[in-house]
Amino acid sequence: MYSLVQQIILNCKENTDKVALKGDGFEVSYGELFDLAKSYAKAIKDEDLRSNWIGVDTALGWKCYAAILGCWLAGKGYLPINFSFPKNRIQSIIKSSGVEAVISNSYNIELKLIIPKPCFELKETSGEWSYLLYTSGTTGAPKGVPIKMGNLEAFVNHYQTHENIDFKSSDVFLQSYELTFDVSVFCFLMAFVNGATLVLPNSNKTKQLSLFKAMLDYEVTVASFVPSVIRLTKDFLPRVQFPQLRYSFFSGEALMGEDAKVWMNSLPKAQVYNCYGPTETVIVCTEELLNELDDSYFNNGLPLPLGKKFDGVELELIDGEVVFSGRQTFEGYLNNKVINRFASGDLAHFDSKGKLLFDGRKDNQIQWNGYRIELEEIESTLSKALGVWVKCIYLKSTQNLIVFSLEDDKLVSSKIKELFPNYYKPSRVVTVEKIPLNLNGKLDSGVLLNIAKSSF
Repeated sequence: MYSLVQQIILNCKENTDKVALKGDGFEVSYGELFDLAKSYAKAIKDEDLRSNWIGVDTALGWKCYAAILGCWLAGKGYLPINFSFPKNRIQSIIKSSGVEAVISNSYNIELKLIIPKPCFELKETSGEWSYLLYTSGTTGAPKGVPIKMGNLEAFVNHYQTHENIDFKSSDVFLQSYELTFDVSVFCFLMAFVNGATLVLPNSNKTKQLSLFKAMLDYEVTVASFVPSVIRLTKDFLPRVQFPQLRYSFFSGEALMGEDAKVWMNSLPKAQVYNCYGPTETVIVCTEELLNELDDSYFNNGLPLPLGKKFDGVELELIDGEVVFSGRQTFEGYLNNKVINRFASGDLAHFDSKGKLLFDGRKDNQIQWNGYRIELEEIESTLSKALGVWVKCIYLKSTQNLIVFSLEDDKLVSSKIKELFPNYYKPSRVVTVEKIPLNLNGKLDSGVLLNIAKSSF
């Protein structure tokens, strides 16, 4: 039985001339991908680094994927770093991860730079870790989610033994996510494990339209999106068809039935899946095939079912909260205690037909632009930076995020841009003259809720 990395190596060696990656103005073969990966691995090994993680600069373009494979060949996990994120966030990630070196084209980075070295033959080093991602934290400090190779292999096994999904070497996958988002792993890993091709869309164009253009230009057969992609293009979608698409996946946010219908009308041949899973359970760990779903689920104004759990996952509801364990679940946050069960904070229930339905969050966390965001993180970080009161309100019904403050809205917007990654950007920033209080002297959230609703 081949390991995950060995499967990719085998595809690289047996399909040296086949296109592994392509996009505007470039094509990279599996042979070229593997050669560069070996060169990165050789350089990593020669450094004799203590850390489990190697940083990978997300601005490397297609070389990111050679860098990731190089990390795995050298027995290291990778840590994707977007250096356009605010400096305080990057510094927090580097400090907590203990990462010593980075693969990057830039020399203006305060880490040891990994420069690829010529390497004709390299013995693979079996590593324990696959990747490290960071999620939002209530204190303002991001939390590290370390994922082991065994966790990732359990995820891949789900698709390799699937009854209905059959990825082929002839498939064309779309990379629709930034590498700091965990679903990006699905896009490139499923392509490389199956010896298929991964398309990297042009990031200089409007995000959603560049994804659709790439789907048509490169005849993409497998694509994954966050539901907000549909919400932002609902007026455009009825005018376009994607006849080559075989499989379509959604995750990262609640998928509404009316949005899914618009999307499915543009897909004459595709199976469409709604998926769910926190970063801590490796990308996604449940799925619902929407093509077989009763029409009533599309017309009730509620999120679509989350689906059945994968075989490598144990899922139970404890007081309405979704709790995970099993091979696909991580063993605890970085530099924290080991756990054997993960309480997700997501609330759900099974309906009379046995479908798992999302009921919202137990805490003050939301899914925003596909990422998990703690509203308390925004409030505490902005309040500290501005020296004034800040409150966030999320309208679940319209999926809008509003930031209230006593400070000028333009200054608050500027601070958000300075302190947070761009995916934190709210729907609206609203200035209020005074903090609304009830008769008990407590914050009157109902007043803010009414202001938020009336602003849309």
